[in-house]
Amino acid sequence: MRHGTEIPYRWTTSRVVLGMFITLTAAAVVSVMGWQVLAQDAAPGGRPVVARTASQAPLFDLSNLTVPASEILSGGPGKDGIPALTDPAVVPVADAGFLALADRVIGVRIGDEARAYPLRLLMWHEAVNDSLAGVPIAVIYCPLCDSVSVIDRRLDGRTYTFGISGLLLNSNVLLYDRTDDALWSQVGLTAISGPNAGRTLRHLPWELAAFGGWRTANPKATVVTFDTGYDRDYGQPAYGDYFRNDQLLYPLVREDRRLPRKDPIVGVKIGATTRAYPVRAILKATDGIVRDTIEGQEIVLQADRESLTVRVVEAPPEAVVVYTFWFAWGAFHPETEIYDR
Repeated sequence: MRHGTEIPYRWTTSRVVLGMFITLTAAAVVSVMGWQVLAQDAAPGGRPVVARTASQAPLFDLSNLTVPASEILSGGPGKDGIPALTDPAVVPVADAGFLALADRVIGVRIGDEARAYPLRLLMWHEAVNDSLAGVPIAVIYCPLCDSVSVIDRRLDGRTYTFGISGLLLNSNVLLYDRTDDALWSQVGLTAISGPNAGRTLRHLPWELAAFGGWRTANPKATVVTFDTGYDRDYGQPAYGDYFRNDQLLYPLVREDRRLPRKDPIVGVKIGATTRAYPVRAILKATDGIVRDTIEGQEIVLQADRESLTVRVVEAPPEAVVVYTFWFAWGAFHPETEIYDR
């Protein structure tokens, strides 16, 4: 698989989200924003899992949970409080006057079709269930760790649709699938509960780029519009100074201090090997090109010093490639290697 992935190194400002932490002892149940919060196995000082509504109807399938329930936090909004989109409205790229040339978009190409997903929209929705060139995909973005991934929604003959659970793990969004109500971790790369626990979906190539560059490179592409049916101010910056400082809004299960918390990295997983490529290291490489090998497979990254972007030029089909802040990658993958040549 050849990736044309451009990832912006500089970032625009976004909004401050107020987190809510609740300390519970084991099996304690309290009411939070109208929900019943159940800390199934939380030790003293642990945080709760939102598991049931006030009527005790199950919200999520927590069977086969691969992490302690005490490590999962409520992000504030409940299930679908952040509304994921499905089959969004699109327009030809030439008609996307609602975007500025500098606006960041996630670009996806499959076959002869290309589509851009504005980050100003994903800040408010975090996931878009879509189809491109006949392939059902989900485009996922978590503002808390600036993480981007695109997945094929098919597994074992089923096509899954994803919503936002309102829960977090390592300050990263937990999605849920509307088939089993099971939880899936974006940066963790797998389902963490339900019948598919421990499994991953196929990751697809993508790029994170300024809209102006994307439009020039993809004149026949389409763009997802702000006509979502939701009353959101997509022109309003979303996270204030969060991207400019070292502070986190939610605690981590573990923290790896080998790199600064919010260093942007490209995380790659092939087989049993995970490796982080700091964007600053790619920028410092000779001619801005890094050629590396993971388990015998070649990875090629290229950085542009003027635009401060990086492209994943080449990676094998089985590679999982995610852009995120270091703190999230290090928390989910403590065994990760760091490219430092």
